[in-house]
Amino acid sequence: MLEVLKPIAFAALAWWFSTGAILWLIGRSRATYYATALGATIMLAGATIALLALREATTVSAAYAGFATGLALWAWHEVMFLLGFVTGPRRGPCPPDLAPWPRFVVSTQTVIHHELAIAAHALLIAMMSWGADNQFAAWTFFLLWGMRLSAKLVVFLGAPNISDDFLPPHLDYLKTYFGKRAAAPAFPILVTLVSTATALIAYAAIRQPAGSYEAVGFILLFTLAALAVFEHWALVLRLPDSVLWSWASRRSPQAGVDGAPSKGGIDGL
Repeated sequence: MLEVLKPIAFAALAWWFSTGAILWLIGRSRATYYATALGATIMLAGATIALLALREATTVSAAYAGFATGLALWAWHEVMFLLGFVTGPRRGPCPPDLAPWPRFVVSTQTVIHHELAIAAHALLIAMMSWGADNQFAAWTFFLLWGMRLSAKLVVFLGAPNISDDFLPPHLDYLKTYFGKRAAAPAFPILVTLVSTATALIAYAAIRQPAGSYEAVGFILLFTLAALAVFEHWALVLRLPDSVLWSWASRRSPQAGVDGAPSKGGIDGL
């Protein structure tokens, strides 16, 4: 049982703490943003080195390290987006009364640089991981990407419980693009897809010898996917998910001058 609970606890704590750390960083004074971006980029360089170093490592520790590396690679994109450094060419509110397709186009313009950066990075990670024995860093990154795209579709199409308080003031215009209304008819389809993917990962974990490198790696991925399913449901049900990060998103006297967010979470980090 401990062989199962340890990776579950590790993945859940890594998800919770990394999300909180990002919220805390973006909630500080904007004078710290360039230092934060530099620190995130140094972390990205370290994670890239780790990605290469772990290629042939197939120990249980390497499964944990690969998972953490994938989280670190993904975190750079979240940090740069929330700092406002990699977003899109459109930085104003959504025009009112747009039809669905034009609204999709202008919404895409607000995040297209961010999405292209992720896609380019995903291609690079795939190339660097090609033929490697340890693929868990790449799989972690791709899982986060897929789950985030699904969550973004839910937010765009409509959900009643979208948490937008975490956005820093310089990204307040993004709130006008959120579909904060009754859950869209497409939600059951999207949540079924992500739930099916989660079940398949669980099945892959069950098929491995207990406590093995493969079993630990798939349990880590399963936990992350299950948390993403929880975040999908949190968009349509009144689940108190934002309280999970209240410790990280509280205003400080200095941050309050800049209007830092008071609470919130990041779907699919």
